[in-house]
Amino acid sequence: MNKSAIIKILMIFVCLAVAGPELGIGLELLVLLDLMGVELFLFAFSMPALFYGRMFIAQVQKLDPYFFISPRSDVIDCPALLAHAIPFFIVSLFFVVSSAVLSFFLGE
Repeated sequence: MNKSAIIKILMIFVCLAVAGPELGIGLELLVLLDLMGVELFLFAFSMPALFYGRMFIAQVQKLDPYFFISPRSDVIDCPALLAHAIPFFIVSLFFVVSSAVLSFFLGE
């Protein structure tokens, strides 16, 4: 090992000794800032998707008011409306039931 490599290693150890625990705190703050940047990017990326999703749901509700949720008075008058007139409810119910059955038989 040459003399300059040994001096470089000693300088690193001196810097670490002088910095002490503040070095770890600085690294934690650096990681925290990186995570906050990632969260901000994901938030900014997901907001338009939520906006357009709400616009899509509003347009579907205009076309078919019973697609997602029927009015409570209609359900009280005719409870079978939940099973026959709301496609989203039935499709989501089939998805949940099929997932439960598959997880039961596959044991996971």
